[in-house]
Amino acid sequence: MLLAGLLLSACSQPWTRPEAEPVATTSPAGPEAGEGSQPPVSAAAQEELTAPLLYGVLLGEIAGQRGRLDVSGASYLQAAKQSNDPRIAERALKIAIFAKQPAIAYRAAQRWVELAPDNTEARQTLAILALRLDQQQEALEQFEYLLQNHADGKPYQSLLALLAREPDRERALRVMAQLVALRPQDPDAHFAYARLAVHAENWPLAEQEVARCLELKPGWADALVLQVQIDLKQNRGEAARSRMEAALHNDPDNPELQLAYARLLVDLEDFEAARKQYRSLLRRQPDNGQVTYSLALLALEAGDLKEARTRFRKLVELDFQTQQAYYYLGAIAEEQKNTKRAMKWYNKVERESDQWIEVQIRIARLEAQQGDVAAARERLRTLRAAKPGQAQRLFLVEGEILSGIDWYEEAYKLYSDYLETRPDDLEILYARSLVAEHLDRLDQAEKDLRAVLKVEPDNARALNALGYTLADRTDRYKEALVYVQKAFAQTPEDPAVIDSMGWVLYRLGRLQEARDHLQKAWDMTGDAEIAAHLGEVMWAMGDRDAARALWDKARKDAPGDPVLEETVRRLSP
Repeated sequence: MLLAGLLLSACSQPWTRPEAEPVATTSPAGPEAGEGSQPPVSAAAQEELTAPLLYGVLLGEIAGQRGRLDVSGASYLQAAKQSNDPRIAERALKIAIFAKQPAIAYRAAQRWVELAPDNTEARQTLAILALRLDQQQEALEQFEYLLQNHADGKPYQSLLALLAREPDRERALRVMAQLVALRPQDPDAHFAYARLAVHAENWPLAEQEVARCLELKPGWADALVLQVQIDLKQNRGEAARSRMEAALHNDPDNPELQLAYARLLVDLEDFEAARKQYRSLLRRQPDNGQVTYSLALLALEAGDLKEARTRFRKLVELDFQTQQAYYYLGAIAEEQKNTKRAMKWYNKVERESDQWIEVQIRIARLEAQQGDVAAARERLRTLRAAKPGQAQRLFLVEGEILSGIDWYEEAYKLYSDYLETRPDDLEILYARSLVAEHLDRLDQAEKDLRAVLKVEPDNARALNALGYTLADRTDRYKEALVYVQKAFAQTPEDPAVIDSMGWVLYRLGRLQEARDHLQKAWDMTGDAEIAAHLGEVMWAMGDRDAARALWDKARKDAPGDPVLEETVRRLSP
């Protein structure tokens, strides 16, 4: 009897943990026995240990230790047939699942259910295996059992969680149709069927079932919201809006419908109407954190920093989305040029927060702007050590910070040191090329850009940078045009590429074409460097008053821009 207990206890000691997709939402991550396995070892020890049972368990364990999961699963299945302990059937099932032996897993699941008929995990697993093996009647019986014997009061939610994972969506829908047919007057059943149809993107069926829900339960808010979502999924935004407004007209005080309408307005990008709706909700529920958070984000979207700040401070008081509130309060203060306040909020963001890395980067930028470059660089070095998976991004950030304060030599060294160990990193090569151009190392800039294009010949950024550099810093204008044209063919609405196209056309003497492109780029961005280029073309065409007017405007918007200032000094001292 002691030997029997020891052997059976081996069922809960994993010899390996192969990776595989579980077949049910409750399946464990490995073939070890689950916590709910029954009966306990003391009960198992009372079972007579026969030679075939002993052989099956031993062979299953030894085969598993040697990586022969196929043999292990089959051996455990044979042992499960001879044993009344459900844990052996459970182990046979899980080994077979991880060994990708669905037929053995199915038979083991049947045995597990036979030995432990009240075990929910066993029923769920058998239901899914039966469905995947197209054993429709078995699947139907198991899902029906689960519906009738649910413990959490949400039978359809659990059912949907299982059926939504089925790769063959039509097969899942067929089983659901059979389950619904057994309860035709149950609106919850039709609602679950509609949701599964949405998951399967079967829009006619989804519309049919949600309409049936509303026949059985008129005015049901959940069904009305789902109906609106179905409209949205089919790009029927105005129909969704009309439907929601009609629902609110019939039930104007329903908070669920009011919230759904606000979210719909956001989906439709009618942000001002969404703000109005959320404000109405907040008047009724002034301490509703989710509504406050939505209003704060919408205020940011509208550029209303005063309201956004008020809303995020309220979230701090409510202790709702607090880490996000700290982050956004810091960003608002930074936008308002209040560095001290920005640092105060940023330093409240905790290491475990999703915003922590972004906050550390922002703090480093602020430190550099305040002149403490050493602290900024040390912060980024520490961050790289803590987050090695973010190393490339953090090197790029450090290089951008150094370039932003005109420390181009340091940025060049930083990138070069990185490339010593990772010479094929295209992002860093591209970044170094830009720094090299600032340092008048045109050969290196061209070499780096060509290295990028050798790997990615259609890289629009590299094509544009190489074309612009050749046009701006050399007399290889025809060659420059070829690169810029390739970039333009891929990204014709990118203002940087449009600017490059205008500039190379100017260098080629095609002034009107150049002016047209540069005017378009300026209209899109109002960028000071583009204003410098456009004004220079205007000047060359004799339209000097227009050039001066353009430069005056750009200088007011971007005082001190080096390219713009150099152009004005050169042409209109």
